Amino acid sequence: MIDTTNTPSGGTPDGLAPADWYPDGNGGMRYWDGSAWTQHTAPASDGQPGAPAEQDGAPMASAATTTATTDAPDPAGAPAAASGKSFIATWLFALFLGVLGVDRFYLGKIGTAIAKLLTLGGLGIWVLVDLILVLAGVQRDKAGRPLDGYAKHRTMAWIVTAVVLVISLFANIANGVNAANRAADAVRSETVAGAASEADEDSEADAAATPEAEDPAAAVQDLAVVETAFGKDVDSDMWWYAVVLENPNADYVFPSASFTVEAVDASGVILDSGYEFATVLQGKSVIVGNFVSVGSGTIAKLDVRGPTAAAATSSPAAETGSFAVSDIATAEEYGWLTVTGKVTSAFSEDQDLVKVSVIARDAAGTIVGSDFTFIDRLPAGGTAQFESPLWKAESLPGGVTFEAYAGL
Repeated sequence: MIDTTNTPSGGTPDGLAPADWYPDGNGGMRYWDGSAWTQHTAPASDGQPGAPAEQDGAPMASAATTTATTDAPDPAGAPAAASGKSFIATWLFALFLGVLGVDRFYLGKIGTAIAKLLTLGGLGIWVLVDLILVLAGVQRDKAGRPLDGYAKHRTMAWIVTAVVLVISLFANIANGVNAANRAADAVRSETVAGAASEADEDSEADAAATPEAEDPAAAVQDLAVVETAFGKDVDSDMWWYAVVLENPNADYVFPSASFTVEAVDASGVILDSGYEFATVLQGKSVIVGNFVSVGSGTIAKLDVRGPTAAAATSSPAAETGSFAVSDIATAEEYGWLTVTGKVTSAFSEDQDLVKVSVIARDAAGTIVGSDFTFIDRLPAGGTAQFESPLWKAESLPGGVTFEAYAGL
């Protein structure tokens, strides 16, 4: 119990106890500064008034104002002594493992923890409520005591929680966009297949009516996938991919062609998909990009789906135009390589946003990396320089060489 004979007559303002040493409820003494508990502690004095004159730098306890007994209550108006349970631990459990009730298990609330686990965090609602209670400083341990370290760490906890929630929101949006793109691509593939089927039927009908006529489109060939490669960037934790295509049709192009590059693991599960849109000119071209949602999976191969020969458009090579890449060079600074080069246009009109795909090959000719950049405007018949920075030198094998392909 607490002897307040030396406190001001009429009690303390608003019912708060004066600064002094008080029992902490665990057999020791703790210093109350008049508005909050401090971290200064001292052993009990075997029922005798007062505490050591100096404990951890705390003020001397008054023999006339403090008496420790085993059943002494907290000072009037003062908060309960802090719990042995950490605010940081409780907050992290609530943020990342709340759906399993780990935060409540940690606080000793076994009954509600089991209920939270069985309901998967109340389908997310309970998780959110408990997280708010922890961040607001309302959550208590089983004995009803506040969590230790709340005042010191609450601002950091609010900021980190907000960042995590924003990142989760954007990740969910990205996944939703990818799902929508996959659905749109499936519809597009069905539409193209239907159109190709109708075209085939019309061609067969025309051939039956005029067997002597020769269809020039019959000679058009599908695009060929010459080479695929992929790898994981350890620094960004993302996977890159590269697909080398060959258009064998000298007088046909594939305008605004849609490509889907699927990352497939060893069990045949599609881990992620990349989507590219490009006009495929005659000859060789390259598609490069990144997978952002592979997660902990491991890519075993790439599946590439693109337009069929039916999507080709007649465009004689002499009239189409082309790009030529030259003067590829590298420069290293602070452990990073920058790849530069020049692109010359043979088109009769200016070309905007020309995409330059860059691939790196080791001494054996295997593709070991990819990147892409853009040229904002390439004048008709003119030349423009491109730059592909941020190739980490230590990640590249010895004898590496670079190739670049320009496209629309």
